[in-house]
Amino acid sequence: MKQLYLNIMKCFLPVLFVSYMAGITLFTHSHVVNGVTIVHSHPFKKGSQHSHTTVEFQLIHLLNHVLVTDSGITPLFTAAVLTILCIIITRPREVRYKVSCPGIISLRAPPVV
Repeated sequence: MKQLYLNIMKCFLPVLFVSYMAGITLFTHSHVVNGVTIVHSHPFKKGSQHSHTTVEFQLIHLLNHVLVTDSGITPLFTAAVLTILCIIITRPREVRYKVSCPGIISLRAPPVV
């Protein structure tokens, strides 16, 4: 079942991406509403005129103007960098070896060429 799901996703996601890119690049047009030019894109018939309601224009505005800032990522990145620096600075300088059997010295012979 999981393999079937992965095969469907392998086909569906590229088709979704290509259709989205085609929609935003091939069907760009503009409307003038109350002296304001609104440019957007969606599939429509070239020869026919179409219009949008006020609610549709508000939805187009909300979908086209998404603002993403890094304010949520910056504190996490800073904390990660400081943690790594603390580990590097405070790590012990001497090398300690683990002994598999305490009290038994088991030395290895040099490799033979």
